[in-house]
Parts: sequence; C-alpha cells; structure tokens
Amino acid sequence: MTPATRKPLAGRCIWLTRPAAQVAALQTQLQDAGASVFCLALLLIEPVQPTGVNKQRIMDLDRYDLVFFVSSNAAALGLDAIANYWPQYPVGLQNFAVGPGTAAVLQKHGLDVSYPTERMSSEAMLALPALQHINGKKALIVRGVGGREILAEGLLTRGASVDYAELYERKPPQYTQQYLSQQLQLQPPHLIVISSGEALDNLQTLFAPLGCWSTLPLAVSSERLDEHARKLGNTTALVLAGASDAAIIDGLLAHAPPVSHE
Repeated sequence: MTPATRKPLAGRCIWLTRPAAQVAALQTQLQDAGASVFCLALLLIEPVQPTGVNKQRIMDLDRYDLVFFVSSNAAALGLDAIANYWPQYPVGLQNFAVGPGTAAVLQKHGLDVSYPTERMSSEAMLALPALQHINGKKALIVRGVGGREILAEGLLTRGASVDYAELYERKPPQYTQQYLSQQLQLQPPHLIVISSGEALDNLQTLFAPLGCWSTLPLAVSSERLDEHARKLGNTTALVLAGASDAAIIDGLLAHAPPVSHE
C-alpha cells in the first residue's frame, strides 16, 4: 500500500463548521486520512431551561405517541430534561431521530429508535414506513428554538397533532475579520463542510466583508443547501450524499479536488 493510498486526503485542508461538541469524531477520521483540519464553529448551542409549555410537555411525555429528536443536541438535551421528571423513560413511545448520529445518543440510553440511514433530514424522516399511517397520533418534536417546519407540516398533513419542546438556542459565533483573514492565509481551505442552512448563512455573513464569499469552496450536505448557497452568491458547492460522518468522508474522498504540487 502506497503512502497516497493510506493517506488519500494528504495535503488537503478541510474546514469543519459544526458546533464544537459535535466535531471530534469527524475531525479524527479526516486527520487519519491525511487531511489537516481547521474547526470554525458556525453555530453556538446554548441550552434553554425548560419552563412554561416546554416544561409541561416534558412532564406530559407519556401522553404522546411519537417523539422526534431533530439533532444530536436535541437528543442529549432532551434526555437530560426528561430525566429530571421521569426516573424511567415512558414505555410505549415511538422514538424517531433525524439520522444515525442522533439515534446513537438515544440508543446509548437503551431506547429503540427509528431513523433514516440515507439522508439526515425532516423529509427523510417523513419517508419512514412507521410514519405513513399516523392519523390521530400525538407527536412531540424536541428541537431548538425556531427552525424548519417541514416535519411538523408533514405530520399534520397525515392527521397527527404536533407540539414542540424547544430546549436550546442556536446563536451565531463572533469572529473578528482579522482572525478570519489570518486563517484563510494560514489554512486555506480546499473544502468547507456545511450541513445546515443557518451555518451557511453565518458563513456568508462572516466572509462577505472580506470579499471572498463567492469563491469559498463549499461541501454541502444536500441539494437544498446547494440551492441556498447559489441564492447567496456562491456557486462552488460540492454536494455530498448527506450530513453523517460517513457521507461526508465518502464525499470528500471521492470528490475533493486534487492538490497542486507546483
């Protein structure tokens, strides 16, 4: 086996933009493949203490039929909140996760969970066989404050009732233009991995003043994000097969541009 085969991403710099708590495993795998990795978190996750209706919905968890966790943050913070009021997780609930990473958080607590394996998205969750006949079911979506309504709309269309338990806020990070300029010079990216619309918006906000937004090399996790990037004025995006670690690594290995050795 040649060194190039062992280190297929040698010489490439990949920027990761997930919240800090979610990036370690992917960073390690990319480094093992030879890449240098720079982590620029584009979303800050701040837990929200459940009060009012959020608290009541957690306390009434056993009244629901379907519980949805839309991110690993939702799973971790949701389980913490539930544990405060439920010594044991209520029986009889059908649990759903947006993808394998979120599902793993739930499975570590011994929960059975259904999740899409090909794509991590609300649309992929709605395609699960268990959600095709849910008329009259009560659903609780555990998520951050605000966000896409695709999942709720799909459930409502099928006759379910929907409530939210919003347990965290997503906030934009604060970086100086001097810091960002330095990183562009010190660690110029071959690809910047983006897996959410909010992260993409924050990236554009941060780099547009530097005059380089339109040429930043993006790797996005869906066609929807590619379309959004184009609307924001960046047409460079490589579209990956999904937002899971495996999909990101496979996409980078298959499509990352060759490094010049001139």
